[in-house]
Amino acid sequence: MKNRWLVFSSLLVVLALVAAACGDDDAATTTTTAATTTTAGTTVATTTLPPEPEVAVDFGVTKAPCSDAVNDGNGCIYLGVISDLTDGPFAALGVPLTQAQEDFWGVVNANGGIDGWDVVITPENTIDAHYDAAQTAEGAVTLADRVLGLAQSLGTPQTLGALPTLVEGEIVAAPATWFSGWAFSDVDQGLIMESGAPYCFEAMNGMDYLVDNRGTDFTWALVAFPGDYGGDYGAGAKIAAALLGLDEPVAEILQIPVSFGGDIVPAVTQLAGLQPDVIVMVTGPTEMAGIAAGLFQTGFQTFQILGAGPTWNVALKGNADLMPLLEAAYIGTAPWGGWDTDSDGHAAMRAAAEAAGQSPSGSYVAGWVWQYPWLALLTEAIESGDLTRANVAALAADLGGIDYQGMLPERSYAGEPNDHVVRSTVINKADADGSDGVSPLTSAFVSEIAADFDLAAPCFVG
Repeated sequence: MKNRWLVFSSLLVVLALVAAACGDDDAATTTTTAATTTTAGTTVATTTLPPEPEVAVDFGVTKAPCSDAVNDGNGCIYLGVISDLTDGPFAALGVPLTQAQEDFWGVVNANGGIDGWDVVITPENTIDAHYDAAQTAEGAVTLADRVLGLAQSLGTPQTLGALPTLVEGEIVAAPATWFSGWAFSDVDQGLIMESGAPYCFEAMNGMDYLVDNRGTDFTWALVAFPGDYGGDYGAGAKIAAALLGLDEPVAEILQIPVSFGGDIVPAVTQLAGLQPDVIVMVTGPTEMAGIAAGLFQTGFQTFQILGAGPTWNVALKGNADLMPLLEAAYIGTAPWGGWDTDSDGHAAMRAAAEAAGQSPSGSYVAGWVWQYPWLALLTEAIESGDLTRANVAALAADLGGIDYQGMLPERSYAGEPNDHVVRSTVINKADADGSDGVSPLTSAFVSEIAADFDLAAPCFVG
């Protein structure tokens, strides 16, 4: 199992050895310059290789080593994080997600870095924006002169709020979000490196799975956060329902996050009265679990939940009263396989987590996956001899050959959205025996609806 940067470094070593061997055979064939030194009266012939070409740098990159450097001779690339780390609706996701990204680069650095460069996410370049758009925008301004780019920007409205600063500074970001709009250069200006299927394709595949397993004779309701997350996933669910011959949802409930003052009681009351067969849930884990528990307490226990990926958190596995009920009711969509998935990338991720003392978490998996585009981008920028923001941004817009070590198929950002958007989804079920509280019902698949859908515009425009 070798990353591109390891293969490239090995190739340099081999070439250096070959060049040295050739230099011994014939002085006329070498491009090195000859010199002599005298030690204790003995003259020794030496050669001097031409200097390595300089790599151009500006913001967030130093030719000096990182503080507490793993590799003293390497330069340092600083990446920033803007996340939800304490009391927002996705703090349970943001904390392990951020830890995974720190661990990812720790592994890269421990293996020598990227061709003479280490990559770090430092505490001073990590901002808790509480899943708030204004605070995310402020965080981007704070980091604008300190980092090359963002290893993480959590939330779509939040990232869109920061986008003017990203555009002005030519700052590339990996989003912790699956908004379908990231596939469009007129939305993200080529600066956002998304991974996995957009929310709307996840929902299409999830609805298709339901029909395959239940037929079309069921009622359904939609409970969703406001904004792109609820809107994009909800749009995909409704598109699929129409194409699959399902009725319109019996209710579309807008659920404000509890951490923002939202109340789940009205949703529980309305759903208990309507008793839909399926509840498509596009919330955080707190809201999903609270609504499920409330419905069980009313005596309505025959519903099934189809949850978007962010509705699940491994902490639910520890709720001895609720978990057995969720095992009967909850299935969820995800853009990639969970903790126990067999791939080279998952194996590397699990090894890093174990070494760092991190417990299994789907959020940790997500954080790890989101760094592969940065690895590919930095490798290409270093090879080009230019780590300036302008060059990194130019390369990101059409970046190809992104190798996820089997966690996702290799991908590119070049071309039109339909050329490169990812359409595959995994369906999981709640399972107390799963390391991250879920186990797979399917491997990655693409429904006919998702495969044929023309992504001519974002599924949701708010």
